[in-house]
Amino acid sequence: MITGDAQWLATIDAFHSAALGEQSWEAALAGFAQATGSRSAQLVGHHSNASVAFNVWTNIDPALYATHAETVSINPRVKLAEVVPVLRSVSDLDFITTEQMRRDTFYQEYLYPFDIPFICLTPVEKSNGAVVALGAIRSRREGHITREQREIFASLAPHVRSAVRTHLALEGQSTAVLMGAMEALTMSVFVCDRSGRVRSLTPAAEALVSSDRGLQLKAGQLTPYAPADAKALGDAIDAAAIGLIRMGPPATRTVIIRGRDPDLAPLVLDVFPLASRSFGFNFDPRVLIVARCSRGSAARRAAVLQAAYALTPAEIQIAQYLADGRSVEFIAGSRGVAVGTIRVQIKSVMAKVGVTRQVELVVRLGEM
Repeated sequence: MITGDAQWLATIDAFHSAALGEQSWEAALAGFAQATGSRSAQLVGHHSNASVAFNVWTNIDPALYATHAETVSINPRVKLAEVVPVLRSVSDLDFITTEQMRRDTFYQEYLYPFDIPFICLTPVEKSNGAVVALGAIRSRREGHITREQREIFASLAPHVRSAVRTHLALEGQSTAVLMGAMEALTMSVFVCDRSGRVRSLTPAAEALVSSDRGLQLKAGQLTPYAPADAKALGDAIDAAAIGLIRMGPPATRTVIIRGRDPDLAPLVLDVFPLASRSFGFNFDPRVLIVARCSRGSAARRAAVLQAAYALTPAEIQIAQYLADGRSVEFIAGSRGVAVGTIRVQIKSVMAKVGVTRQVELVVRLGEM
């Protein structure tokens, strides 16, 4: 538990550092758990459709992450967070009896086996059907949160809320900056939310859906004329959105859209999960759709590599060299570094793009 003002301030500072990307949310939550005398702390975001936007736990069996997403519909704590006012803290004693715990499927099959039967939680942000909740998770040995610990929880929660709101604001700014860069390149770009609704588009993209190239905006959704193309695009958006909350390389797909005029070349839509910071709340638009009629320029490729795969400037330059057919030795000489260094950087690029061989990377780059 907190033993003085210095520890209290350090706990607060950790959350604001996490909001700015200077340290991890896991580290901040670990300090919060210690401050409240709890086994673990959790910061979790849910959409109104019960899907999980993000979930960060400390000192927890990794198997719980998958289980949490699968049990949202029967989790009484999720339902509680939806109705409790922001910054009102509640514990199990406030909403469920001991007898109800014994009969509740979620408690008996999920919480007790993992020894996390008790919680103190509060919503720290609610907006547009999304809820972000903060929790102090407690073991059987620790028992229900005490009055003193609950006071500490309540004193820290407003600072966590401030950090969460800062993080959300910065995510929104990053999307605006991205769209400005794409607009400067006169690229046809759509940014969608996880349901496929277009939240932002460049002027070139706006002109595209006003033409007869096979795409239109209907009720805010990017909709191809042909039903088969519409299904393919919907599947690609779903795959990209799912990739945001699962480990592994980005789930990217390419969709061909055919217009009514057979003399016009088909559109090619590249659908990516929008690259985020090391930790993202994923409430903002997160799916990037880039339309092209033919192979793009180096500037276009660089913009996509940064936006969709979060490549560094050095990695983008190396990728551009590879796309132009340059050898590893040439790249090393041009950059003034060892060949081994370039090979390590290429491996990093491959991992981010989601390929396992250099030839696959070159092919992927050539498609951009």
